[in-house]
Amino acid sequence: MKKSTLLAFTAAVLFGSGVFHVNAASATFDDPLLLPNPAKAPTTGSVVLVPVASPQAVQGIHEFVKAWENAEKHIALAESKKNNHQALTKEEAKWLHSKDKHNYADYFRKHSLGYVHGQETALNWNGENRNKNEYSYYTFPKYDKDQGYTNSYGYNVLRSMVDRMNELLQKQKAVGGPLTDEEAQALEDAMLDIMAQDQEHVNNEDLRHMMNETIWYAAKETVKNKASEEPTATEEHVVDLRKAINEPVEPSAPHTIDLRKAIQQ
Repeated sequence: MKKSTLLAFTAAVLFGSGVFHVNAASATFDDPLLLPNPAKAPTTGSVVLVPVASPQAVQGIHEFVKAWENAEKHIALAESKKNNHQALTKEEAKWLHSKDKHNYADYFRKHSLGYVHGQETALNWNGENRNKNEYSYYTFPKYDKDQGYTNSYGYNVLRSMVDRMNELLQKQKAVGGPLTDEEAQALEDAMLDIMAQDQEHVNNEDLRHMMNETIWYAAKETVKNKASEEPTATEEHVVDLRKAINEPVEPSAPHTIDLRKAIQQ
């Protein structure tokens, strides 16, 4: 018998006898984030490698809240002028128009839920994916024709955190957003409290990273979206040409007006 034939025959015997038995679902069972909650849910350990909230998430939340506060202040001033029948500048009109579009809270909800469902698809979590043919969960978690798929642990952690965060932001939106530094600080602290409470029983480092990235991503994208709808610092610079022209000058000096300098002041 040729050597190649002998090797092929030996391999066939080994696989046929089950010596090299591979369970197709073993990878699924080994992933604690895919298992249904609370089965095999990781518990808090003594060493935490990924802090929640991370410095990046903290900074993202701060920038998000301060941008929201700044927008609400400008909108309030513009609305006050409008209600008093005063003429609005182009920038003030743009501030009012920005309110007609998506609010900070609405953009945050869109991006945070979008991130969670993106992870749900990429990591094969089952969450709300009933009747999606591209998902294959082998034998576990199981599919029920009435209930759909059992939620995965990773999905449950991210989605519950995002839902609590969005509930907080929608309540803030209902009262007009943060209008003072005190209100902004209280909102920032409340957002960080939600992250701190949700991370207490999450010891999976990958999942802790996703918790940070979800909030960081939603905050950053929201600020970027709203920046495209609001006046820029350059647009808000108002030039009083009449004041510049009438500005007193030295008697001996010729009365010349540098409009470029006046505009750039």
